[in-house]
Amino acid sequence: IKNNAAKIEKLTKLIELRTAQKKKTIAEIQDVEDHMAELESLRQDENNDFLNAKKEDQDAIDLLTAARDVLKSYYAKNSITMGDVQGSVKGSALVQQPEFKISADQAPVAEFSESGKRKNEAKGVISIITMILEDLNDEIKNGMKAEEEAHLAFE
Repeated sequence: IKNNAAKIEKLTKLIELRTAQKKKTIAEIQDVEDHMAELESLRQDENNDFLNAKKEDQDAIDLLTAARDVLKSYYAKNSITMGDVQGSVKGSALVQQPEFKISADQAPVAEFSESGKRKNEAKGVISIITMILEDLNDEIKNGMKAEEEAHLAFE
């Protein structure tokens, strides 16, 4: 009887220990599940932000493309020559500084142009729109790469 009572007491203590460990493990599992839910919510918010930014960029691209096309058709319709429109400047060589004839601190002589001097400035506007479009496209590509990396890191 003494052996059985000692064995019962030993097993009772073991049951209490295992019950306490089970409660602790259940609490830890709940903490992990809460943390995972928080991370999933954060990831969903990041994804929604990315999708909104991508939509805004795409809307801007559509608007700028339409504006560029309207300007080009107007200039073509009115026989305004533009020359080559500058696209990407990414591959250009180093920009050179201007050479000054006398001194960099001396003001240039003010010479005013004749009427009609600005008729070829349409090219500059269309070039700027084209560069903005390229930047927006690059932003979308970089955003998609970052989104993919964030998704892979999340998994």
